[in-house]
Amino acid sequence: MLALFEDLVRRDDASIHLPAAALAMARVGYPALALAPHLDQLADMGRLAAERLRGAGSEDDRIARLNHFAFSELGFTGNRKDYYDPRNSFLNDVLDRRLGIPISLALVYIELAAACRVHVDGVGFPGHFLVRDVSTGWILDVFNGGRRLEAADCREMFTAQGFKRGEWSDALLAPVTKKQFLLRMANNLRRHYAEVADAARLTILEAMAEVAAESSPPGVSALLH
Repeated sequence: MLALFEDLVRRDDASIHLPAAALAMARVGYPALALAPHLDQLADMGRLAAERLRGAGSEDDRIARLNHFAFSELGFTGNRKDYYDPRNSFLNDVLDRRLGIPISLALVYIELAAACRVHVDGVGFPGHFLVRDVSTGWILDVFNGGRRLEAADCREMFTAQGFKRGEWSDALLAPVTKKQFLLRMANNLRRHYAEVADAARLTILEAMAEVAAESSPPGVSALLH
């Protein structure tokens, strides 16, 4: 499983296929996992999303339709009842169960948006991964149905997590690279398997995190979910 992950990630960031790399990481929990069926599943969702957005005019309309499709029609939602369940980080489970944490839901949302030619980036906000619609600059919270956040909302979320107001920086709303994205996913799973003392899976995830961290700036590893 590590060899496949390395093959998918040790390349130019723009060439990384994020869903495939995330599914390769999911082999930590499902060693025999076949990637193709879940990639096809996500592609089918993307084609349906494109149909739903056909004829949309403004960017506001496009995002509204995308949110309705992802969260109302498909039923993707944040798993509040069992937030730290590792299945919330395995893309195959997220696609099948329609449950996830902010970063895994963001991955699905980014791919659905791309199928509709809507450019959405991941935002490595501390403790609560977000996305940004590149066309408008809107920050969206996919864990909460694609709710649009203003800067004041983000600062409030920041201090609610125990940070001081003086520690705020607009850089917290900057987009992440695909390797940074995968590093954060790996660190979420590393924390889980460290807590349950699963040394075998932890060792694999540490190796995956090392691969993803090769071109990631310091500090990214601490920003989870």
